[in-house]
Amino acid sequence: MNKGVKATLIILLILVLVIFAGVSIMTRSLALDIIRHPLEERPKMEQDPGDYGLEFKGVTTQTEDGLTLYGWYIPGENGAAVMIQHGSPGGRQDGLNEAALLNEAGYSVLLGSFRAHDECDGELISFGYYEQEDIKAWHHYLLGRDDVDPERIGLFGESMGGGTSIIYAAGNPGVAAVATGSAFALTQEVVEKFIEYETDLPPAVIPVLAKFILFWAEQAADFSSQELDTESVIDQISPVPVLIIHGGSDDKIGPAVGRQLYEAAAEPKELVWIEEAGHVNFEEYQPELYRDALVDFFNEYLLGK
Repeated sequence: MNKGVKATLIILLILVLVIFAGVSIMTRSLALDIIRHPLEERPKMEQDPGDYGLEFKGVTTQTEDGLTLYGWYIPGENGAAVMIQHGSPGGRQDGLNEAALLNEAGYSVLLGSFRAHDECDGELISFGYYEQEDIKAWHHYLLGRDDVDPERIGLFGESMGGGTSIIYAAGNPGVAAVATGSAFALTQEVVEKFIEYETDLPPAVIPVLAKFILFWAEQAADFSSQELDTESVIDQISPVPVLIIHGGSDDKIGPAVGRQLYEAAAEPKELVWIEEAGHVNFEEYQPELYRDALVDFFNEYLLGK
């Protein structure tokens, strides 16, 4: 090999290393932006159940790893209760419409926040890996209440809250019914969809960037995305019933995720498909269908109506 060829190869190698280092630095920064959620950067809560005319109390619970979580408890009349779990980077106020709807139907409602959201302890989001422990803590809170029948506790989650609800219910048969809206599954495809949604990067580079971002997120928050594949565990929820609500125009998660979750779930299962809806905005397009589906589902499986 002559000196000219060798020099060219060395230059090319250096360029590859520089590009690799640049991509690593950029994607690590993007990953940290996604998973880091310090208190001062969280959305401020502008509403509470009182703004909906609901009686409520502020409540707290402790996770097994020592974090304090904050929530709202709205007492009901029928002895059954529904936990509502929000998406990210939102908070418990995102579930106020559903809380009012379910409380009007007689249910006690617990709007519980995840770690690293609202006022809660923690700064890192793991997309369900550790957040399932938060649902466990809120579930235990309800089990300790005298006004709640422990055998009639349901779970409703949106986006990340939906995915986390699936993961939790798959390993905890104490939940009597599970409903999800725009359920989130942390897969390579979903990360690619997220990059498309949040950036203007050319499509050709997105798959590579998604792999890097997923890697750095796992390293920083110490979790495994392989354990967050909701499609592979949703069938384990059976014989507990599952309701999947999804939008045919969801450009954040993608409509295919909703179809795949429904197909993977075991009976009893229900699918409500709102073609015009995007990500968790069902009430904007089919409010009556959405509300009736949610209330009817819990009425059937928590009240036996």
